[in-house]
Amino acid sequence: MTPAWPLLGTIVALAGCAELGLISDGTSASIGTPGNGKIVDGVRLPDHGDGYFTRDRWKDRNNRYGTQELVGLLQAVARRVNASAGPRLVVADLSGRGGGPVLTWHRSHQSGRDVDLVYFVLDKDGKPFEADTMREFHPDGTARDGTGVRVDFPRTWRLVRELLTAHEATVQYIFMFGPFAEKLAEHATKIGEPEALIARARKAMRQPGDSAKHDDHMHVRIYCPKADRAYGCQDLGPLDLLLEREAEVAGMDAAAKNTPVDAITPAVLPGG
Repeated sequence: MTPAWPLLGTIVALAGCAELGLISDGTSASIGTPGNGKIVDGVRLPDHGDGYFTRDRWKDRNNRYGTQELVGLLQAVARRVNASAGPRLVVADLSGRGGGPVLTWHRSHQSGRDVDLVYFVLDKDGKPFEADTMREFHPDGTARDGTGVRVDFPRTWRLVRELLTAHEATVQYIFMFGPFAEKLAEHATKIGEPEALIARARKAMRQPGDSAKHDDHMHVRIYCPKADRAYGCQDLGPLDLLLEREAEVAGMDAAAKNTPVDAITPAVLPGG
């Protein structure tokens, strides 16, 4: 077996080049893993925008930075989910400026590819409102604080659907409370969403086994942007959803060019 240190040395060297401003495409770069990484030339998500905003508690932490792809994804998805008006998406922490450990609040969120989103909610009268905090919920979606607030599963599904079908970036995980993932999949089935999309959602939506159960918020992680792999960006976990998305893009490109899909050489991915 080839020793790991030559590869590590290559990654460190490339990361050093990134720090010197030699990123070839002139954009941000995610380096390392979500739990041991950093960002070069990270982009700050504005505190509010079309379809989203951030509460003061998260503004004050200043964990507002992500890759250009993640920030673009959030802005585009929030705009599309809110296209028919209604409550805005509440965006909590991304990464700190430059990335790296933010251990007061997170073990991950280090490489600019993670973001916490607050579930869409309904008040005690069943009316949508913009979440004022992260409430913990029972498995049926009702708040544990006795306020009568409950998760708005239809609107939360719209958010999940937009995240999984967005072209701005490819989502790897949507960490959430297990019972909520089931309710969202059931809702998607009930309203007739495509089976392939529901299967994709089931792969992405999962309750993490090594951290909080996420009954108060969703944690979204995107795959490494393609260009950032050269600078040492590392995906942890399955690449299924990335491969599926790249196959879809190849199919659309082939259709546009009237070229058979099987004539396109698939990309070689790390670990693939």
